[in-house]
Amino acid sequence: MEFTYLFILSYIFILIIIIGTFIYLFNRYCNSEKEKRDFELKQQNLHQILPNKLQAYERMVLFLERIKPTALVKRIPITQDLKRYEYSLIETIQNEFDHNLAQQVYIHPETWKIIFSAKNATQLLINEISQSLNEESTGKTLQEEIIKYSLKEHPFPSSSAIIYLQKDLQSLG
Repeated sequence: MEFTYLFILSYIFILIIIIGTFIYLFNRYCNSEKEKRDFELKQQNLHQILPNKLQAYERMVLFLERIKPTALVKRIPITQDLKRYEYSLIETIQNEFDHNLAQQVYIHPETWKIIFSAKNATQLLINEISQSLNEESTGKTLQEEIIKYSLKEHPFPSSSAIIYLQKDLQSLG
């Protein structure tokens, strides 16, 4: 009787080891398959999102190039009135920014803050140059002063933002 009791216990013990091994291997297999599916989904999302990210970075570099004061004064028609021309330049910057607001979805938040700061600093720079002129100055005078400012090799705020965008984009790849 004792022999059969030990015999049955040994079978139960072996059965527990076999079932435990099966459960362990099955869990490893399931986890491996889950990781594989997650990786495939990430790759698929990356292939779908990466082109949008690249386009967003391209658009923001274009935005930053377009809001450089020297580029603005070439594009925006000069008005005789100084304040009207200043307003026209600042409004153009704001409109360009508003047009690109949706790009922030694809751009790192810190990078977006830099772009936003560059926009504000450029608007402030135009305002400061305008404020430095006397009451009789015209839009043409403001244009000339902006060009003189750039000839003094002062970097525009958008230039450093473009460099930051480039570094951020390089970290993606």
